[in-house]
Amino acid sequence: MADWEVMLKDEGPKEVILEIKGVKIPLEIRDLSWTEKNQILSKSFTYNSDGSISFDFDKYNKAVLRKIIVKAPWGKTDEVFLASLPRASGEALEKLVPKAFDDSAKTSDFLPSAVVK
Repeated sequence: MADWEVMLKDEGPKEVILEIKGVKIPLEIRDLSWTEKNQILSKSFTYNSDGSISFDFDKYNKAVLRKIIVKAPWGKTDEVFLASLPRASGEALEKLVPKAFDDSAKTSDFLPSAVVK
């Protein structure tokens, strides 16, 4: 394998333990590809009629969770399952979601710098 081919290597799914209220729940998750993350980010923006732009973190988090959770004791991670979760469970799952934006960023590729604060 050539050195540059390391860029194409997928690490594959990994096991994680989700802890909710003292209960340990094993999950198998995978990383999002660069393209998948960009597509989910793009679909999470709304361009409003007044010219403003908003970002829907709920939409982003749910879309990412549906993609990254490969195996879970509850079966398929879908919109119905995610919508039924109490706050503590949702917040625990949210920790698996990669941040939509870098905390140190003052600007974004998606938004003009005047909009990102």
